[in-house]
Amino acid sequence: MSQSKEVLLNTRVGELVASDFRTAHIFSQFGIDFCCGGGISLERAITRFEADEDQLINALLALDENAEQGQGLAELPLPDLLNYIEATHHTYVREKTPLLIEYSQKMVRAHGENHSEIKPLAGWINALVNDLMPHLMKEEQILFPAILGLHNQVQTQTCFGHISNPINAMLHEHDEALQIMERISELTNGFEPPEYACTTWRVCYATLAEFQADLKQHIYIENNVLFPQAVALTA
Repeated sequence: MSQSKEVLLNTRVGELVASDFRTAHIFSQFGIDFCCGGGISLERAITRFEADEDQLINALLALDENAEQGQGLAELPLPDLLNYIEATHHTYVREKTPLLIEYSQKMVRAHGENHSEIKPLAGWINALVNDLMPHLMKEEQILFPAILGLHNQVQTQTCFGHISNPINAMLHEHDEALQIMERISELTNGFEPPEYACTTWRVCYATLAEFQADLKQHIYIENNVLFPQAVALTA
């Protein structure tokens, strides 16, 4: 968004969201109403919703600095690759899933009775979250430490036998998550909001599109870079 603090403070909240939907996530985290309350300047919103100005501005200014680079991951040492996946993609899922639930619940309250796709969409978003959260825990607590042990040639006691067994389970769960994401894409017409959609509706769809892109990259890295390297360690 490449804007100064002064410009941000004097811009209306709704305009900031319209120019970069990622700002909506930050406003939500700071308790600022970007939908119905989007007509006031950011400076007034900070005062009205008693947000921490310095923290909020720093978060907005940091958006430009957070472009992810997926280049050269195959050349990373395996411990660094594991750290990258957790710090980049696992963290992303944990940050965005509560927002997706929040947005979809707001949509159900505001539009669920009049638009038949809204309640099923909220259900599928919940299904996606319920699918992904235990998946992340299994990777972080079981699979990734086992892979690291193989890399470090440390004998560790496991309950799953060959490393390919939990990997196959994760591959299956990846397929399930992508299938849920495909259902969400179909329900949202490829994440295209209708012309009459409110700001929360538009932000939700934009976030889902971003989430799908990150999830596909996340799964590609694990399926095609990490898991083959892990299996190769047992050859």
